[in-house]
Amino acid sequence: MARINKKTKSIFSWSLPILWMVLIFISSSISDFSAITGGEEKRSDLVSSLVHIVMYAILTYLLVFAFISSGFKYKKAIGYGFIIAVLYGITDEFHQYFVPGREVHVSDWLLDVVGAFIVVNLFKYKLKNK
Repeated sequence: MARINKKTKSIFSWSLPILWMVLIFISSSISDFSAITGGEEKRSDLVSSLVHIVMYAILTYLLVFAFISSGFKYKKAIGYGFIIAVLYGITDEFHQYFVPGREVHVSDWLLDVVGAFIVVNLFKYKLKNK
């Protein structure tokens, strides 16, 4: 059975959050989600909020995993993963300013932070109970 070396594991682990960031960027470039969400305004707001939380929770998890796979200590990996996810959320909102039909909302960024915060606390809980 072939053994995966550390460099290959690190490259793979970093490709995941980068691909996820590309997915976020592409989804932020879509002007109209009404066909996807059913066109209802209230439902669309709820779905949008949940999507922000989930997308950035996943991004934070992937970033922390990548940092750990690269040899960072657990606490630093958690902190760096959180910071990068939060900063990426800001750049994503800035990107939306240039997309026709999209708007910049601080509340969307705060939902991104909530998703990242949930994952950080799950990692901290796991670390505390090791």
